[in-house]
Formats: sequence, C-alpha cells, structure tokens
Amino acid sequence: MNIIRSGTKKRIEEILKDYPNMNRYIHERKQSLMYPTQEPDENVGGGKSSKVSRPQERMIITIDEDKQLKALEREQMAVKKSLDESDTDTNIIARELYFKEHPKYQMDGLIEDGLIYCGHTQAFQKKAKLIRKIAKEMGLYDPY
Repeated sequence: MNIIRSGTKKRIEEILKDYPNMNRYIHERKQSLMYPTQEPDENVGGGKSSKVSRPQERMIITIDEDKQLKALEREQMAVKKSLDESDTDTNIIARELYFKEHPKYQMDGLIEDGLIYCGHTQAFQKKAKLIRKIAKEMGLYDPY
C-alpha cells in the first residue's frame, strides 16, 4: 500500500469538498475572462498596441491559456473520472463525507446506518483509495 503525503491528502479533500460547486466556479471564471473589467486607456494619442485588436480572438486565447481555469477543469475531471471508476460504497462515502455542505455522517455512522455495505477497515481503505486515485489523476501522486 502506498502512502500519500498529508499535505497532498488535505489538498485532495479540499478538492472533493469543492467538487459540487466546480461547475459554478468554472462558469464564473469563464465569465470573468469573457467580460473583463475595462481599464481606462491612459495612452491617449499613443502608438499602436501590441495586443490582439479583435476582442473575440483575444477572449478565445485568454480562455484557452488561463491557468486557473485549466486547474479547475483538471480537478473536476480527476474527481469525475475517479468516482466513475469507483464502486457504489466509495461514491456514497464521497457524497456523505465531502459533497454535503453540512455532513450528517462520519464513517462509523455510514456503516452503522447501513448506507455502505462494508466493514470499518474496508471503508477507510476505500476512502484512501479514492484520494490516491484523484492524486494520481492530477499528477500529485507521490509513490514511495
């Protein structure tokens, strides 16, 4: 079994908590790129600008090259792919522990109330496996 660094684990858990809002974050980022705040032109009467003069072309280039947008999309795809490849119990664990704004359960509660059909040790192994999958998918995986 591979060990994952605690900082990487915490980062992945934060990504899991943000996952339900990821579509909104991506949409808001695209909107801020498509409709940036206009800065007043202080270069009155100056020479030609080196910027692309066609706004549509500039917007496409900006969206295509934006690092924050790419990071959000990469995180979303990593979580989606990892969840798609995981079993039902793992998906329930993710939904109940990370996706809910105010989680009702902890791992023991999921087991005791019959929401997942595995033992205590296996439940924690499934959670750890999901975190490792996401880390590997994002290139954050540190195999020892």
